[in-house]
Amino acid sequence: MREMTLEEIKKTEIEILDVIAKFCDERKINYWIDCGTLLGAIRHKGFIPWDDDIDVGMLRPDYERFMNEFNGYNPQYELRCFENDSKWIFSFGKVCDTETFVDEGRREKFGVSVDIFVYDNAPDDDNILRKMLIKRDILNKMNSARLHNILKPTKGNIFRKISVHSVRLILRLFSRYYFVEKLIENSKRYVLEDTKRVGNFSVWGFGYCSKDVFDSFIDVEFEGKKYKAPIGYDKWLRAQYGDYMQLPPVEKRVRTHPFAAYRKTSV
Repeated sequence: MREMTLEEIKKTEIEILDVIAKFCDERKINYWIDCGTLLGAIRHKGFIPWDDDIDVGMLRPDYERFMNEFNGYNPQYELRCFENDSKWIFSFGKVCDTETFVDEGRREKFGVSVDIFVYDNAPDDDNILRKMLIKRDILNKMNSARLHNILKPTKGNIFRKISVHSVRLILRLFSRYYFVEKLIENSKRYVLEDTKRVGNFSVWGFGYCSKDVFDSFIDVEFEGKKYKAPIGYDKWLRAQYGDYMQLPPVEKRVRTHPFAAYRKTSV
């Protein structure tokens, strides 16, 4: 295998995004570039200069169709998610380039990918909504701690080290995939109800926004190409980032999740 440069990784991610966009357009499945990718499109017309990944968002009905129909569309690309792989350790999906390999130091192996985030109906009751978001964050913390190597060094004094190690040991009593399953269950709690809001209940991040954000979709520029964004992208981005056109402090303009990626080579 040959290690890929950062520019090669970004190019591969765009190629994956192109396949996703083409597939969704052909089948009239709504998607949008999401999170930092959408922010980058609006503020920079491409990648945020210190970012290195691509995110896509879908509402639950579109995600269900995408999940059931995508694999087999192009043999080079595969959607991996808990719904089609009960041993998947993330509460979101990834469309992976099977001709590449990413080394994140985990047992699970996958290629360079585009993350697929699914958004569900959020309850109209603020108290119930708040409890669902709190549950999401607790489950995410427990899932993250469960996946850590028990012997991984811990910062802090001896009491903190003992506490962290004890928690890791206790969490080992749960299945490796238990907390992912519970995160998805929490997210789908109102899937059959007609609510006025949509929420993020499976991954870290912001909480919720009104559904009128997704009344329709428009094209926005990202790295010289056009991809979908929700008509209410301004409200969506403000819910996530506040004044999103304001650049963060210089010290925060760093790559947040570096990884090594490799291109498989023929013998």
